[in-house]
Amino acid sequence: MYVARNLSFKLLFLFAWKPLLFFFIYSSAITCLYELAGFTWLGIPFTPIGLIGTAVAFYVGFKNNSSYERLWEARKIWGSIVNLSRAFGVYVLDYIQPAEELDYNSLEEHKRIIIYRHFAFINGLRIQLRSRKVWGDDGNDPFMNIVARDTPFVNQNLLKEIKQFLHDDEAQYLNDKSNTVTHILRKQSEHLNYLFEKGCVTNYKHVEIGKIIKELYDQQGACERIKNYPFPRQYAFFSEVFVWILALVLPFGLVGELNKLGPSFVWTTIPLAVVISWLFHVMEVIGDKSENPFENSVNDIPMTSICRTIEIDLKEMLGEKEIPEKVVPVNRIIM
Repeated sequence: MYVARNLSFKLLFLFAWKPLLFFFIYSSAITCLYELAGFTWLGIPFTPIGLIGTAVAFYVGFKNNSSYERLWEARKIWGSIVNLSRAFGVYVLDYIQPAEELDYNSLEEHKRIIIYRHFAFINGLRIQLRSRKVWGDDGNDPFMNIVARDTPFVNQNLLKEIKQFLHDDEAQYLNDKSNTVTHILRKQSEHLNYLFEKGCVTNYKHVEIGKIIKELYDQQGACERIKNYPFPRQYAFFSEVFVWILALVLPFGLVGELNKLGPSFVWTTIPLAVVISWLFHVMEVIGDKSENPFENSVNDIPMTSICRTIEIDLKEMLGEKEIPEKVVPVNRIIM
């Protein structure tokens, strides 16, 4: 996620120079053919082009609204995961009490294992959501090229990550499953059942902790729905097609209209066509880059930062001394 208030000139140039150059060359060619070569028949009435522009604006607006809904829903899901994680930590630490078969020290270790397994869950979910590019993004994101893709926060190995929080045998067992994080929550339930059978958790409190696990399953499923179901391709594809059609026909309408104001005004076709075409292009790209919030792009939900926040909160609840630092932006991008 880009966190600076404004885009830097460098980023703006990387994003804009190719389409601006194309629109400039194309509109210049049409204007020169009209004015210098005498191809006045290239000028067409502007009314149909205005209608096309209006239709494209509505279409692109619909796509952008729908893309933003996917992005914002993903952020709300991870906000819910933060809240559930804090509640889960409090429940585990306060609801689980010593019993005859498990003394205080043994129980504290059980609590620590459960909390650390939760760290494996959130980080495993993050890595699974970022594990592959699904819906046709070619990866040529000029923003992400500035942030090295081999940083500690991108393209991490799932087994290596969960080994930080689990015993090696358990980590390997869970990594061999087709959906690792699903089985991490299953292990949490098994562990809590064991403590319930030992008398460390009352029936009511056991049910309450179970509800948190169920909610975590719900949020995992919501993330996977966004990840695995693409923005409808008919909207995404034709939005781009319509923007390019408008950009290609726009100079033909502008030269004729501007010529009515005088021969010297014909040359203003070039800057006007470039600006209008680029504006529509930017609107299209913004929607396109917001469709998939879990695809390792600059518009990604900052899941690494969120996971680190959860880890800090729960480790402080455990009373640990070695607390990790918060994730900081790299070149104004936080992952």
